[in-house]
Amino acid sequence: MIRILGLSATLPNYLDVAAFLHVNPYIGLFFFDSRFRPVPLGQTFVGIKTTNKVIVHGDTCVQYMCNILLTFIIYLQESIGPGWKQPIRPKKIQRSRNKQMKEMFPEGFGIHHAGMLRSDRSLMESMFSKGHLKVLVCTATLAWGVNLPAHAVIIKGTQIYDAKRGTLVDLGILDVMQIFGRAGRPQFDKYGEGTIITTHDKLSHYLTLLTQQNPIESQFLDSLADNLNAEVALGSVTNVEEAVKWLSYTYLYVRMRANPLAYGINHKAYQMDPSLELYRKELVVESGRKLDKARMIRFEERTGYFASTDLGRTASHFYIRYNTIEVDSLLYKADILSIVRDEELEELDQMLCNYCELPAAGGVENSYGKINILLQTYISRGEVDSFSLISDLSYVAQNAARIIRALFEIALRKRWPAMTYRLLTLCKVIDKRLWGFAHPLRQFPNLSHVVLNRLEEKKLTVDKLKEMRKDEIGHMLHHVNVGLTVKQCVHQIPSITMEASIQPITRTVLRVRLIVTPDFRWNDQVHGSVGEPWWLWVEDPINDHIYHSEYLLLQKKQPQHIVFTIPIFEPLPSQYYIKAVSDRWLGAEAVCIINFQNLILPERHPPHTELLDLQPLPVTALGNREYECLYKFTHFNPIQTQIFHTLYHTDTNVLLGAPTGSGKTIAAEMAMFRVVYIAPLKALVRERIEDWKIRIEEKLGKKVVELTGDVTPDMRAIAQADLIVTTPEKWDGVSRSWQNRSYVQKVAILIIDEIHLLGEDRGPVLEVLVSRTNFISSHTSKSVRVVGLSTALANARDLADWLGIGQVGLFNFRPSVRPVPLEVHIHGFPGQHYCPRMASMNKPTFQAIRSHSPAKPVLIFVSSRRQTRLTALDLIAYLATEDNPKQWLHQDEREVHQHHMDSNLKLTLAFGIGMHHAGLHERDRKTVEELFVNCKIQVLIATSTLAWGVNFPAHLVVVKGTEYYDGKSRRYVDYPITDVLQMMGRAGRPQFDDQGKAVILVHDIKKDFYKKFLYEPFPVESSLLDVLSDHLNAEIAAGTIASKQDAMDYITWTYFFRRLVMNPSYYSLEDISHESINKYLSNLVERSLRDLECSYCIEIKEVRLTAACFRLPVSLLIFVSQEAEEYAELPVRHNEDQLNSQLAQQLPLQVNPHSYDSAHTKTHLLLQAHFSHAQLPCSDYNTDTKTVLDNTIRICQAMLDVAANEGWLVTAISICNLVQMIIQGRWLHDSSLQTLPHEMGKQEGEERSDCCLQRKGKCLCLYCRPRV
Repeated sequence: MIRILGLSATLPNYLDVAAFLHVNPYIGLFFFDSRFRPVPLGQTFVGIKTTNKVIVHGDTCVQYMCNILLTFIIYLQESIGPGWKQPIRPKKIQRSRNKQMKEMFPEGFGIHHAGMLRSDRSLMESMFSKGHLKVLVCTATLAWGVNLPAHAVIIKGTQIYDAKRGTLVDLGILDVMQIFGRAGRPQFDKYGEGTIITTHDKLSHYLTLLTQQNPIESQFLDSLADNLNAEVALGSVTNVEEAVKWLSYTYLYVRMRANPLAYGINHKAYQMDPSLELYRKELVVESGRKLDKARMIRFEERTGYFASTDLGRTASHFYIRYNTIEVDSLLYKADILSIVRDEELEELDQMLCNYCELPAAGGVENSYGKINILLQTYISRGEVDSFSLISDLSYVAQNAARIIRALFEIALRKRWPAMTYRLLTLCKVIDKRLWGFAHPLRQFPNLSHVVLNRLEEKKLTVDKLKEMRKDEIGHMLHHVNVGLTVKQCVHQIPSITMEASIQPITRTVLRVRLIVTPDFRWNDQVHGSVGEPWWLWVEDPINDHIYHSEYLLLQKKQPQHIVFTIPIFEPLPSQYYIKAVSDRWLGAEAVCIINFQNLILPERHPPHTELLDLQPLPVTALGNREYECLYKFTHFNPIQTQIFHTLYHTDTNVLLGAPTGSGKTIAAEMAMFRVVYIAPLKALVRERIEDWKIRIEEKLGKKVVELTGDVTPDMRAIAQADLIVTTPEKWDGVSRSWQNRSYVQKVAILIIDEIHLLGEDRGPVLEVLVSRTNFISSHTSKSVRVVGLSTALANARDLADWLGIGQVGLFNFRPSVRPVPLEVHIHGFPGQHYCPRMASMNKPTFQAIRSHSPAKPVLIFVSSRRQTRLTALDLIAYLATEDNPKQWLHQDEREVHQHHMDSNLKLTLAFGIGMHHAGLHERDRKTVEELFVNCKIQVLIATSTLAWGVNFPAHLVVVKGTEYYDGKSRRYVDYPITDVLQMMGRAGRPQFDDQGKAVILVHDIKKDFYKKFLYEPFPVESSLLDVLSDHLNAEIAAGTIASKQDAMDYITWTYFFRRLVMNPSYYSLEDISHESINKYLSNLVERSLRDLECSYCIEIKEVRLTAACFRLPVSLLIFVSQEAEEYAELPVRHNEDQLNSQLAQQLPLQVNPHSYDSAHTKTHLLLQAHFSHAQLPCSDYNTDTKTVLDNTIRICQAMLDVAANEGWLVTAISICNLVQMIIQGRWLHDSSLQTLPHEMGKQEGEERSDCCLQRKGKCLCLYCRPRV
């Protein structure tokens, strides 16, 4: 609820305004007429009959000047006249450059108008308020802008110049009332005097307006189309019904009902339709047609739905009117400055000669020529004498920047590179009031015009100045001391270097990795503290087309890594250009060339496996009563039927590629028993464990063991297990010592779920696992069956060859082959900034639920915990306007609430909306999961990890945004395409739905990419190359690799080697001949081993693990451990640098105060908070602490091994102490009694509770964690 407080002058129809503001007339309405004025006002009306109005108005005006007064006039030239002499001339007045002001001040007159400098206007206001001036002669705008009361106020003339219409118009009644309101000073006067001097024919008009006070009517109809477009662009109005309802909230609606005849509604029509619903619908439909004709919206009149277009959104953002968009050129709008007066022609000619650098089409006689001249004069900082031209110049300057920005956005959306570049340059020219050909150093105010002129005379470009020394510059400019200043300014002009690498994903799509590095000296006073905005686009110079564009905010501390995709066509073009242009600085731009001469496109992908029309296989085909009892259904689905024989009756390796939701987990169960099941995430492992502990361990009597970072059973339990469910990282660590672990050698089947994640960050571990498994099989002569489960793949044949799968074991079905067909809708949303773009998606999300799943379960995926809350609150706001706000809650509200539940969750559950993220207590998450699975609540808003962690199918899935904040790069990056596919896969419930619905809401510039790869399979590439050194080090330590040749042989086992040959350009291989490949691999091994040697991890002669370390106390060891690369990806969210600063004040060890936005500093603070049991600022920090502690033990153990190996006793003991501090959650010097869990300890007479009590049951110390 938003409280509205309305303040106004006395209104005759104040009841209408109260109704418009939804004011309770008995409580919230206060109306005081002129009788209640603190200082009574005497009003005098003077009508003049004469041909020379200016002279008579002036003489009449003097007759009324008897005390301190304000005189409101129209023309600036009338500010000069006789007054009362002022004996004092303050120094500030003498220093002013305003000649008229200095001349008038001794006479007791002050002047005030928009043509004066801001400092001069402020000086006049100060002099008048202090009583140094008797008379202040000003324009009418002063009545609104500054509160300067006077004893008497005179309005001299009632016609004002309207720059928009280009003519004189009558002063409005609201302006007159506002001006009269300045008469009478409450502290000094008992009464005030207001005088209006006008022409005789206007006298009765103003008398009537001030005495009768006609009702204030709405002017909304004139701009109805523009406001409707704004609401459609915002997303608050999506159809005619909503627009009609929106109109009911306007003052127009209130006045239409009160005075229908004034708005063209006859009495009969009003009687038949008292709520004016039909008339409002007519207005909306008419405006919708106009906007549709102007291509600002898409209006489907049959269904009544509105959809915004790029043109409409641009017009709304830059306040461009609908009738302006209608014409071909925005600048040559007919009704702007439609008059060129005779008295202006001479001055316009002078301006054209003196200030215009470009020819003005149309000359001085035409309105568009006049606009051109005025705009060029403004840019050239020319002086204008005529008041009407000053007013017109101000109007043109105010609107030109906005209109040119709109044109730039339109050109960018239409993908016109040349026009985009020119318009962006013109935007900066107008903003800076500096021509594009001027020297870039003119943008620095601290350089004098003499210096700048000499720079231009000697043609000293920025590049030349960068190469010169400061003394050379000084001698060239004949001013030695200025050389240093010029040199500093040159290095402060923003410049960047760009380095691009391209990777072909398919034969039609290229991935571009661009590194943008600042190449200038950052100065907060010049560049600000936030960042420098740049525009970046990829253009095809031959076809004159932009293939990708984005807005980049360049940070001062680090280079920006940008990844995007662009289309490529055959035959290959010679090159594309990546152009970066500063949004603020003239002369700041860079170009990077993408060359395609050596580009090798990947091979065409083989066809998919056809889904055969087979009779569904019954579960009795398992031939085992115990197995049959595991399943609640009677028949396998078509995909399971087709692969049943290969999985269940043979031992061949299998790769199954099928869409999410196709029943791949059941396919894995067919191949089980004495198996290791590897899932990429702990959440997936947890889901499988919860399911298989019941179905396989309890019902079949098979031993199921979980092996993750959270749960590590003893070796005996693992050795006795029939099924090990683990993560890639954990099994990698276990299988490295396979020679000494018999249970690793006994593994018969390795099932890898989501094997398509090979191409993501965790892919290298999966790749190494399969390579090691094949290596173990070759050395033990015991084959290990590998079963890979994946989504539909484009290059499944390559993956199958690597896994040792022949044609029999390869099943790669199309993405469209799903037990429940999926209908996908992709909607693009504009906007450079993430948060406003996410907010604009909330209304479409609500509409999608109403349209596609009004009564069935809905899953909404968002990027962060904050977005779960904001999305839920917005959905509640939309529900509040419905007849049944709690339509999504399907049980008694009292049954939902729990005493200790999160407050936000309590609120949202009351409306049938659940939230699910890592920041919630596990109890709350379980409650939400149960409510959603049992259909007690209809909508669940979750972070993206839920798509992997818990199998909650729903009828409708909404992916609200495809970006998330990456703490390491400190920017928003795209989800992997596999994550989006996984989220979509949750749509459609096999037991209940005939069809699933997925709505993907994306940034509009990425819409084409998702359209392509959500309907086509995505090729899987290797990501081993970036971390090859780490895995070579692991194999060297395990003894698998003992020479460079071993390392070469090891690489040939990997998936990377397969894809290197098939898609060489992706891995920067220029040629696929045997010599080139051997040279490439040899260089790769040499470089990796050299990196390991430089890091003291290996020695080339004697392969061994070492590390550099020193004799360090515990406090310094914390600093050393926090710098580990493992912590670089710990997220530092928005405004968390401030939270880190506050947290640091409570902790004993100091940190660098300039690094609060660093992930490593945050790690240090979280460790200290863990030891000190400090109160963490928010729930996100609890999860982050758990992440830190998971890595810290492992890092400390590595440090301990190194210290022991080198014989560093003090360091080894310090590390042992640090490990104890981490496990026990206390400082070394704390009382030993605190080691005991759930006990109270006292230290120095002060009560200290243990960590469990401090953190309300959310303890993260290892004592309080679940252990097996």
